[in-house]
Amino acid sequence: MSEAAPVPATGGELGERRLGTIHAVAQALAIGPMFSTAIVLGFVSAPGTGAGFNTAIAVLAAGLGVLAIAYAISLFARQYQGAGAVYEYLVRGAHPAVGVLTAGVFFMGTLFLGGGGIYLGLGILTHDFWVAHISTSSVPAWWLLALLFMALVLVLNYIGVRIAIGAMLTFAALSFTPMLILAFAIIVQGNNSIDIVNPGTTSVHTVFNGVMLGILLFVGFEAAASLGEESHDPARSIPRALIGTVAASAAFYCVMAYAISVGLGKAAIDQGAWLDPTALDGLAHKYVASWFATIIDLVVILDATALALAICVTIGRGYFALGRDGLLPSFFAKTSRHNTPWVGNLVILVGGGGLILLGLYSHTLDKFGLPREFAAFFVAATAGSFAVELVYLILAAAAIGLLVRTNGLWWQYLIVLVAIATPVLGFYGALNPEPHTTVNLNWLALYWALGVVVLAVVWFGLVRVMRPQQVANAAAYAAQHHSVPPLDENLDFSPAPPDTAI
Repeated sequence: MSEAAPVPATGGELGERRLGTIHAVAQALAIGPMFSTAIVLGFVSAPGTGAGFNTAIAVLAAGLGVLAIAYAISLFARQYQGAGAVYEYLVRGAHPAVGVLTAGVFFMGTLFLGGGGIYLGLGILTHDFWVAHISTSSVPAWWLLALLFMALVLVLNYIGVRIAIGAMLTFAALSFTPMLILAFAIIVQGNNSIDIVNPGTTSVHTVFNGVMLGILLFVGFEAAASLGEESHDPARSIPRALIGTVAASAAFYCVMAYAISVGLGKAAIDQGAWLDPTALDGLAHKYVASWFATIIDLVVILDATALALAICVTIGRGYFALGRDGLLPSFFAKTSRHNTPWVGNLVILVGGGGLILLGLYSHTLDKFGLPREFAAFFVAATAGSFAVELVYLILAAAAIGLLVRTNGLWWQYLIVLVAIATPVLGFYGALNPEPHTTVNLNWLALYWALGVVVLAVVWFGLVRVMRPQQVANAAAYAAQHHSVPPLDENLDFSPAPPDTAI
């Protein structure tokens, strides 16, 4: 079967290949470890639907499952390096139609997470911080603060990816230390108990429920792959960042889950105390000092800002890659004088602006008994997580084919099978609790996610009919050599010796 002639790429160029592993790690921190510890970890512990007092075990098991997903994605990262990441992996590693359709799901779904929902979260967190620690009068509206953070993220990503990543690394470094100090203080002063890591304290079924919710803690790590085109050795730095960041984050979550379990105690957790967004603040007051609680609140905001920066990098480069390949209007492929995809970055205005409007005016969200902006944030974040987990499932399934073509080893197949099972269990854990209607926040989020899939299918159908040649030749850039050799070749693209260390 003959292939269509390649369609020339259009648009600007991204920056030089100067980024390394540390930059990819910073991008992988789009999971927002501190933000997730403060907000998401409580849901993993929820009475009735989560792991309760055994949350630490559930988080460990979830981390192992996501580590398998990271390994599956790293198989693609070793062979293909482009700004579109997930899109290019599936186009080149599976089939152009699969890659293009999945790109629509991924990049639209990501708008509900760090491309949109995170700005609601930042606005809410900063508003509450202002009230608690600055002043109760003349408090800026949460939506105004959300817009200010959006502007900051766009400016930093316009100036240059190294500037944005530098800010991410700074925020991460400033955030990790106080959190670990808090965990250490709780563990030293609190009533440590073996029951926290004994599944018999609750039940294996209860722990399993927490595992399925715990997967949500790690959504976003795949953002590291979007730097492949600007990394000097992406075949090594991206896989290291993917696997290393998930492993380190899993260890961090386990430590924090154990410490919070000690600090709150079984009785309080069984009553849902961990679900309180101010739980960390209260523990900091109790085990360190009131001034330290202020620092903890601040580092959560800093970490959420780093998350927003990382997802903007991913979204901007994703839409840039689709524009360059002719699957979106060519203006999406425009770059600034700093070699940043400024038009692609602006897409977060659509996600963030749309969700801010929902948080202000959607009466549908009032039924959850939460402030409207809180409900909009939680529904958007959950919908985005569903969309991204669907992409994880597609990537893991496609990795089986990649292993077949590259004569993979038996243990690699086992890891990839775990990677396939993990998002399936994630869906089950989130959607199994009743009621199975939109009165359940997770089910409303499911319908939002299905809406994303429908939009992606419509877009794919249009480009398949109107631009078939572009679909057939999608992600050609990722398959080209750009001064970076694949694993089995030297820099001059001659075959490497069989005993070459990879």
